[in-house]
Amino acid sequence: MSQLFKSFDASEKTQLICFPFAGGYSASFRPLHAFLQGECEMLAAEPPGHGTNQTSAIEDLEELTDLYKQELNLRPDRPFVLFGHSMGGMITFRLAQKLEREGVFPQAVIISAIQPPHIQRKKVSHLPDDQFLDHIIQLGGMPAELVENKEVMSFFLPSFRSDYRALEQFELYDLAQIQSPVHVFNGLDDKKCIRDAEGWKKWAKDITFHQFDGGHMFLLSQTEEVAERIFAILNQHPIIQP
Repeated sequence: MSQLFKSFDASEKTQLICFPFAGGYSASFRPLHAFLQGECEMLAAEPPGHGTNQTSAIEDLEELTDLYKQELNLRPDRPFVLFGHSMGGMITFRLAQKLEREGVFPQAVIISAIQPPHIQRKKVSHLPDDQFLDHIIQLGGMPAELVENKEVMSFFLPSFRSDYRALEQFELYDLAQIQSPVHVFNGLDDKKCIRDAEGWKKWAKDITFHQFDGGHMFLLSQTEEVAERIFAILNQHPIIQP
């Protein structure tokens, strides 16, 4: 496996391919893996410039999605589910579009904590460090000891900025609906994502909405509940054939 993906299991079960939130990397999914271990083979993206991936960060979401697609090397006889949280949700959506155009259909597509691609997003990547850091902290999900350690937080700022720029600059020209079953996850206190969730109906032929307690980073605060829902999805859908 390339440095772009980390495998948490050696298994022939369904692959759960995970893409992290801005600033995240493969280790961000270890808490989720603890609840899904043995139920699937989890692959987690290690974005360029994040975690152990020392290649230069990519600030173009389309280029990043293409890179993931090339490295995945999916087997036609192996079922897989795509899952992405926040920025990773948009990667997941775009990757599903690209794969389906080539006749490769995920068993399911899980888009978590992200507004639909036609929604105009507030730009924050240009803000001074203190204001940008405050925005990230307000999303929640960070341990208090990390938030209080400004030196460590400053170390992570470049990767956060790169990811935010990639998402803010992204423009979608592909209007294709996802044909595979789509599941949209949102935290009940994540006001923007909850408000715009219905907009995902435009982008999916078959869509189901799921809500969890918590805000934008419910993935980290409600991990067991998220894992239970993913487990149900893994066992719910038949494999889509071209």
